[in-house]
Amino acid sequence: MPLDSIKIRYRLFTRLLISHILLVSIPLLITGRVLTNTAQTAIEQTILQRNLEFARRSAGTITATLGKAREILRFTAQIPDLTRMGRMGQDLMINNMVAQFAIFKRLSIIDRDGNVISSTAFGNLGIAVGSNGLLPAILQNQPYNSEVYLSPEKLPTMEIAEPIVFRDEVIGALWGEVDLKAIWDVVDSNAIGESGEAFIFNPTKEGQFIAHSNRRMVLEHGQFEEYDIIDSVAAGRNNHKIYRNRDGVEMIAAYAPIPQEQWGTVIQQPTSEAFAPAKKMQWQIFLLVFVSVFIAALIAAMYTRQIVQPVNSLVSGIERIATGDLRHRIKPMGHDEISRLAKNINMMASRLYEFQRQLKRSERLETLNKLASVLSHEIRNPLNSMVINMQLMRREFRKPQLDTGKLEHYHQILNSEIGRVESLMSNFLLIAKPPKLEKTPQRLSALLDDLIKAELPNALTRGIRVERNYKRPGLVVEVDSQKLYQVFLNIFLNAMQAMPGGGRLLLGLDKVESTASDEEGSTPEDAGGTVYAAVSFQDTGKGISGNELSKIFDFYYTTKDQGTGIGLSFAQQIVEEHGGRIQVKSEIDKGTEFTVLLPMQK
Repeated sequence: MPLDSIKIRYRLFTRLLISHILLVSIPLLITGRVLTNTAQTAIEQTILQRNLEFARRSAGTITATLGKAREILRFTAQIPDLTRMGRMGQDLMINNMVAQFAIFKRLSIIDRDGNVISSTAFGNLGIAVGSNGLLPAILQNQPYNSEVYLSPEKLPTMEIAEPIVFRDEVIGALWGEVDLKAIWDVVDSNAIGESGEAFIFNPTKEGQFIAHSNRRMVLEHGQFEEYDIIDSVAAGRNNHKIYRNRDGVEMIAAYAPIPQEQWGTVIQQPTSEAFAPAKKMQWQIFLLVFVSVFIAALIAAMYTRQIVQPVNSLVSGIERIATGDLRHRIKPMGHDEISRLAKNINMMASRLYEFQRQLKRSERLETLNKLASVLSHEIRNPLNSMVINMQLMRREFRKPQLDTGKLEHYHQILNSEIGRVESLMSNFLLIAKPPKLEKTPQRLSALLDDLIKAELPNALTRGIRVERNYKRPGLVVEVDSQKLYQVFLNIFLNAMQAMPGGGRLLLGLDKVESTASDEEGSTPEDAGGTVYAAVSFQDTGKGISGNELSKIFDFYYTTKDQGTGIGLSFAQQIVEEHGGRIQVKSEIDKGTEFTVLLPMQK
């Protein structure tokens, strides 16, 4: 089935548009994807390194804080005069230390038996202090660190002690109760984001929290349960890891050990929050790519339209020229190859128009020569009859007694032959110089209905049933309605005359598309086709033989006893002037079908 040329145009536009969009979109999408992955990886690595750095810094701060407390205690315990001071001097010294260093909540000097000699706390003299491991560590000349515990004020606290040595002998210790609230402050300052957490845990105590940005976790003696991180901290490694907590939330944790205390510090937050900037940037890049693709599509559409518009103009012009309008000219648009092609087609159409005029002139001269030859033969019979009857009239006039009846008879014969000559001359002039067509939009079904109304009584008297088969009753074509009516009338009358014993005459109306290979003088390689309004007249008469079928459009050819043989020739001439043609199919004893094809504007 032939393709509609308009669809071809839109398909060309679509193909060009899609190709331009793909040429722009694919690199943008690839670039966007690479940028997204690169940006996401970079941001994630930045966040991981930042959190890990926070964890390391937190571990370093805590180590430095506790190390400073130990260093102060160690330096004081090594003062030579400490053992020789009186109690008043010792009290003054340790009270000054508590006042100067806020990390110490309480300081005491104890002997090797654990009895308090001097203390910043009132009422504790003579009472043994310290945990079970205090005296063994001191007696071995080792510093002492207790486990972290909560004070009555619910604050983290731990005990540290440094041995006091005199003459290489341990005689006591400088004991201190250290306030770890500063460590909580460090932990609080490292909590990141709205849902982030920072905490210190003890790997040797099954991950028990020492400090946590959520105080409740410490007060309820909570434990950190990610054992891979606990094992890594216990092994002295710092790193980061993504895991799911007990609530199923995916967390990104950065951790670092605090070797001196055998603790670990962790800074963590949900990955959805930590990587939110990466996701945001990812969507921003996607949006940028989408907007870029959309803008590129608009530019491609406008650019493609600029390309396709001259092609559409060229195709429309070629189609119009192909229908026979050789005077149509394609307007060049620009100075590119398509414009040069349009100019060449215009030149070709001009030359074809001149060739057509010359061909028509030659064909008309040839036709007129044939007509003149036929006319001279056809006109000779009436002229001979006229001469004979005039001689008879002259002879009758010479008689003494005129016979008016004979004279009237001869006069009627002369009038009849003169009318016959006049008819022959009128037909000759009509074919030699046909009048100009006066085209107007005409609904073909209405024209056929008028014909049926006028000829139906005549058909019924002949026993002929007239039927309609309008598949496209709304077809409107630019035609000369009077001349086309005459064409339909001639074919209608011929069909009735082909059924002397009665029959059926079917009038059809449809729209057909003829491929280029169907056109006269075209080749199968030619593209495109013409849309026609097809008016058919199908009778059930005796049919036309193949020999007669090739002659029915010849001037003055007829198979009837009465008739001039002008009707179908004249009908063909009118249809051809409309840019159409007449097709005939016939079978002996089955009938004949005449189809008038009239070109329609697309």
